[in-house]
Amino acid sequence: METNYAKNREMTDRIAASEDADEFDYAALGYTLHNLYNSLESYFARIAKFFENSLDDRDWHRSLAERMTLEIEGVRPALFDLDFSFRVDELRRFRHLFRNLYKTPLIPQKVLFANRAADGIATDFRKRHEQFDRFLRELKAQILK
Repeated sequence: METNYAKNREMTDRIAASEDADEFDYAALGYTLHNLYNSLESYFARIAKFFENSLDDRDWHRSLAERMTLEIEGVRPALFDLDFSFRVDELRRFRHLFRNLYKTPLIPQKVLFANRAADGIATDFRKRHEQFDRFLRELKAQILK
């Protein structure tokens, strides 16, 4: 997550400093957004598989971030709130678009729009991860009693 975010910020800065950013610069920025989202999705999928035992519905990519906003009483707390899930979902939608570009040009404004959702996401995610990690440590301590 941290590595993907650092690469995203590096490309963001490179484009901001360039007077002649081209489609390859935006494609590189899109690639960092793609990887950033994938790191988040992998994290969420592990939680869903362990605590909920499934990812079986056909739209699991779409519903995964929303599922992380739910507290499952007696099972796990919510990982984050709806505002954070909207940012994650923006990255998911962009990742889908980016992965399916074949004959359609990559539009720089769409890349920049998605990139705004990524701004600060690593720091925000780290806070939520640390809270979830505390929950896991408390759960482990309860089990080992």
